Formats: sequence, structure tokens, C-alpha cells
Amino acid sequence: VSTLTLGVDEDLEAAIERLKQVFTKDPPAPGPRPRTSATGSAVHRRLPDRAVIEVGVEADGADTATEARKKLVGRLDEMVGLVKGSDCRPAAPARCRKTTVGEGDEKEEWFTATTTVILRLEPGDFLDVALELLRQGFVLAAPTYEFDPPAPLGSDLHREAAADARSKLEATAEAAGFRLGEVIVVNILDPDTGRESSRLLPDVNALLDPADRWGLQSHFKTSNQALMMDLSLPWRRSKDVALIDPAEPVVEHLDPEVDEKVIDFLKSEIPVHATTVKVDLTVEILPFG
Repeated sequence: VSTLTLGVDEDLEAAIERLKQVFTKDPPAPGPRPRTSATGSAVHRRLPDRAVIEVGVEADGADTATEARKKLVGRLDEMVGLVKGSDCRPAAPARCRKTTVGEGDEKEEWFTATTTVILRLEPGDFLDVALELLRQGFVLAAPTYEFDPPAPLGSDLHREAAADARSKLEATAEAAGFRLGEVIVVNILDPDTGRESSRLLPDVNALLDPADRWGLQSHFKTSNQALMMDLSLPWRRSKDVALIDPAEPVVEHLDPEVDEKVIDFLKSEIPVHATTVKVDLTVEILPFG
């Protein structure tokens, strides 16, 4: 409060002018409010949009090259029926070789025709088709994977990242003994997209929700390293051992070589892409009271 005392002989107009100057002065600028900041993050993980598998097709034990090629066509037709309309393209021309074993009366000859086919499998078909091809004796190379361009992120990730930052600030305020005021600054950082470490097929299950189109939940009941799987196959168990899923499942009624190929395929890895969104919040600090 300012007080102006006027003398008896003082000019009234001059006094009023001085009074105006007193009341029109700019108030002192307030000092900066104390503040604190935290950065929150949210991650969106993507599995591939399709699997690419090279399939070896072979027809063996034919008496002539013509018969071998004819049997190869039959095997190709069988494979096409198993893949149910998936993208299936030849990767190499058919080849025929002659094998000779022994001499004289013990001499044996036969012809073998081979070719390779590239399959592009959608997520919903991937595991069922691959395992069925292995069961039927086809040779599968380790799969590779393709990613389509990512879709727009939308607002959910930013909302999750902001909530993460807010929870960090609230924890800090509770531990340090102050209150949070208004949000002063919000800074949305550029998203970062990269490739995470590849995961074993059973481990990928932990990244999926029940509606995920890869559909691995129906095959892998858990994602630990023991490969506890339900593949609609008759797992072999000892009669003297409790019913516990084996760490290394063995398939009954299949050729041991096929059995090993199934297990090796299930141990293959699948790449994971991750997009990380970060939001930085700066909030006013208020004292308790």
C-alpha cells in the first residue's frame, strides 16, 4: 500500500500526477516456480506380417528319370493341397539324378527328382502348415520373415507414455514430500523404431494377446525354455514317470529323422520390431499444507 501525504500549500494537480505514477508502475516479475520433470515411455511390439519358407520336395526310388519326374509332380500336388492356397512359387527348376550302388548282380540303380518351392505363409497358417509339411516328409529351411510398413501409431501409445511419466512424478513427490501442481510443459519426443532380439517361437507367446493373428497360443501353453507345447501330437511318455511335459518332446509314430526336424523347427527364432514412444512432462512443485 502506498501513502501520499499532501501539504497545505502543495499544488494539487502535481500531487495527483505523482500519485498516478506510483499506481501505474509495473509490479515486480514473479520468480520462476519450482518444477520437476520426468519422461515416460510406451512400447508397441510387432511380429512379422508373414513367414517365408523354402521347401524341398523330393521323389525318390524311381526306376527311370521319367518316373521320378512324374512322382515329383505328385509330391508337388500333395504339397499344394497342404498349403491351402498360400503364396507358393517355384524357386529352382526340377533336377533328376541317378544313383548307383554295388556292382554286378548286386548292382542297384534308381532315380531321384528334386525341386524347391518358396512359401509365403500368413500368420494364421504359419505353424499349422509348417508342422504338417514336416510330418509329411517335406524338407523345410529355417524360415525368414517379412514386415509390412508400420501403421500409424494413434494416440494410445502417447497416452500410455504420459501416464508412465505421471506415475514417476507422483512416486517422486510422495518420496520427497511435496505436492504436484499444474503441468507446465509437455514434450512429445519422436518415436524410435528398431529391432529387438529375436525370440524362440514358444517365447513369442508372451508378447501376444489372445486375438493376435499369429495364433501361437493354441500351440504353446507356456513360454518357458522347456518347450512345453501342445501340438496335437502324441508326446511319448515313460510309463514309470509322472505326467510331466518333457523338456525335449519326442513325437511317437514318426520317423526319428522327421521327429528331429520338427523339434529343430520349433527351436527357430522369430524377429520382433518395437516402436517406443516417449513423453516428457514438466510439473509445478507445491509445498504440503
